[in-house]
Amino acid sequence: MNATDVPAPTVGSEREGQYLRGKRLEERFEGSETPRTILTSDKGIRHERDDESKTVAPGDSCAAVAAITDERVLLIVGGNSDESGNPNRSVSLPYTEIRSVETNKGVLKSRLTVTARTSDRYHFLVGGREDLDEVAATITRAINHWVAVDRRLSKAKEHLSTVDDHLEAGEPRAAADAYRRTRELIEEARDVADRFRSGTHAMHRRIEQVESRLTLTRIRGYEVRAAQYVETADRAREADEFGRAFDAYQSALEGYDRAASLAADAAPQRVEEFTERKEEVRGALSRIKTGPLVSAMDACETAKAASDPVEAVEAWQDALRKCHDALVLVHRHDGFDGDYDALRWQVEWAAGNLLDSHERVLDRAESRGDDWAGEDDAAAAEAYKVALGHAESAASVAGEFRSGSAASHRTTADRLREKLVTVTDK
Repeated sequence: MNATDVPAPTVGSEREGQYLRGKRLEERFEGSETPRTILTSDKGIRHERDDESKTVAPGDSCAAVAAITDERVLLIVGGNSDESGNPNRSVSLPYTEIRSVETNKGVLKSRLTVTARTSDRYHFLVGGREDLDEVAATITRAINHWVAVDRRLSKAKEHLSTVDDHLEAGEPRAAADAYRRTRELIEEARDVADRFRSGTHAMHRRIEQVESRLTLTRIRGYEVRAAQYVETADRAREADEFGRAFDAYQSALEGYDRAASLAADAAPQRVEEFTERKEEVRGALSRIKTGPLVSAMDACETAKAASDPVEAVEAWQDALRKCHDALVLVHRHDGFDGDYDALRWQVEWAAGNLLDSHERVLDRAESRGDDWAGEDDAAAAEAYKVALGHAESAASVAGEFRSGSAASHRTTADRLREKLVTVTDK
């Protein structure tokens, strides 16, 4: 019997009764479930499990029904009450739980046999020489499609379960690979579902469930990565690495923005949370704008206050580095405060002060070496080495920042090497 011929008998029909007691057959289908073939039988259903076999026959004025739908095989024996008091006995076999289907055509009756993965066997007995091969083909096709979808979704869930682990372990590439493979398997499952039946049906709903999990995992991924970027930015800011901090805060902001965008449909209750986090990151970016400039100015003030020449060298080295970092950041990023030309002058000024400090230490060390030469050559050598180190550093600074005369400092370094040789070759 074709699906278009679904029986809907009522009291007073030719059977003088109903196929089933209670709800009509069409009322037992769920959601978009669509029957493909309906079989009826006065013979009932024989159930085999291990070595046991039992035939469940329909009650008076009722029949056994096999409803082959796009989701399952539904077997019902009307008018045979079960242990729970239901007026019919039934078993629902989703296609993913069916191992095989067979047919047998005899002289007096035909048989459709469905074997579950639990090894239970259900024999649906039909009077006469009915050809059930087409019914079996319909079931086999459904099994193949459902199992194909189920396997792909199972693999997708396996990959999906590793995404969070990779993210927490700081392995974004591995997480991205797992996400990509999950997406590919979902698309493969959708292709199988579309070939089985057009429109939205149970296969698609199952796919959508996994896809929803994927979206939630994607939201979680953006959230975890954004939090990691914030931690990186905070550490960089504490170390005065403002450029790295700026980039990390920007990445965090993008992550929370994407999480909020996805959450708008998949998890609307979290949108406000992500919005608050974005505001926190924007606040950090706002505060960091002045960071490099303030740090550079503070370093210059510290260097100006240094009274000891050696301490002054170290202080001006720090000030020069921070002034140069601030200059680079202002040049490369629109987000940092500071005037480029003023900062360029500040860098040259800090470099000039550093050179002056090197020269003061150099002159003092060379003078000590000259005083000890001939009397304590070992002490003279140590003094000349100190002076030489500052001369070489001065030449490097002068060459890099085009401040002062690098050639003059190299000449000084050559002179100090000669003096060093004089006191060490005796």
